[in-house]
Amino acid sequence: MLPRRPDKRKRSLRWGVVLGATAAAFVSTSVALGAFTSTVTGGGGALTTKRIFSGVRSTSAWTIRDASGGGAEAIKDDPLSYADGVTTTTGSAWSSTFSATRYLEFDFNSALPGGLGVSSPQLNFRMASTNNAATWCFYVEVYRISTSTLIGTHGSSGAPTCNSGTTQTTTQVSLPEVTTTTIANDLRVRIYVDDSKSKPSATDMATITGSTPYSSFTAYEQVYRDASSGAPAATNWPPASSGDTFGYTTAAAWLATFATTRYVKLTFDPGLPAGAVITAASLDFAYRSTSAGADTACWYMETYNGATLLGAHGSSSSTISCNSTTSYRTDSVSLPEVATVANANSLTVKAYMDDTLVQKTQLDLVRLNLTYYLD
Repeated sequence: MLPRRPDKRKRSLRWGVVLGATAAAFVSTSVALGAFTSTVTGGGGALTTKRIFSGVRSTSAWTIRDASGGGAEAIKDDPLSYADGVTTTTGSAWSSTFSATRYLEFDFNSALPGGLGVSSPQLNFRMASTNNAATWCFYVEVYRISTSTLIGTHGSSGAPTCNSGTTQTTTQVSLPEVTTTTIANDLRVRIYVDDSKSKPSATDMATITGSTPYSSFTAYEQVYRDASSGAPAATNWPPASSGDTFGYTTAAAWLATFATTRYVKLTFDPGLPAGAVITAASLDFAYRSTSAGADTACWYMETYNGATLLGAHGSSSSTISCNSTTSYRTDSVSLPEVATVANANSLTVKAYMDDTLVQKTQLDLVRLNLTYYLD
């Protein structure tokens, strides 16, 4: 007797159960991995993943225009973030020979989505001696902040990069060891310096630039350490972090009432890629009066894209908050108007303040938080 042939309908049902279970298992894990979609015609399905997964990325402002005095805006940008002629002079003179304990050190901000490849990373270092007859030289070491691990060396005490005089000179140092944004978000750069005339130096800029597959970026220093004396002294960029004893003090005292001509304006550079979808935006703002007396400082704010008003938060008659203590008060303000890449990448915040005893104020933290993804 010939063997009995299996029933095709039952066999199809069994395979359907197996395939259905497999598809269900795949879909149950696809929340973290991407999206599973079927096509209308043709065989199989299509797996799609996000190029950048949703997450919160935060950055401070390194550009400040201070009109607290009511007159022209005072330029109060971070002196190490731009080639603008505003320099930071070392506290001590350099030795005429290199020393392992004498250097400048920069910790950079971490605003990039992690896990992306990086191309063309480089250090942009601009410096000069304070003596026109001096020859000054430097070499570079690159570290991971989180582990203090040395990951790259560029030059040496025997083969440094050298310049001369008091004219600011920009040198680009390629950093091939910065292969991912995870590393770029965790960078410390140490620069050893000598000076033939044993003079202090003046630094105009120290930034990291590069590109991901989706956008270019600039990383700005948020901690600067001057070890020209052999003992490092740290200076933090005040708005970049809180609780570190560094606060940005306004250029002038505020009035006891608000005035539209008196404000502090901060501009951000989050570097969102084209096509990113923003699902949430907020601003953290920490402030206090410089007075030790019983005065009260209050604030409200407006947001801009260039000269275009995007939104108002509070007003002179209905402030965001007031602070009558000597401790910093931190407010988190939702920014629903920052819903596009164009508005995020050109965001300026104008903070209006007053002080009942006509005092200056200090800002301990001004941080933009953006939740976004890129399909």
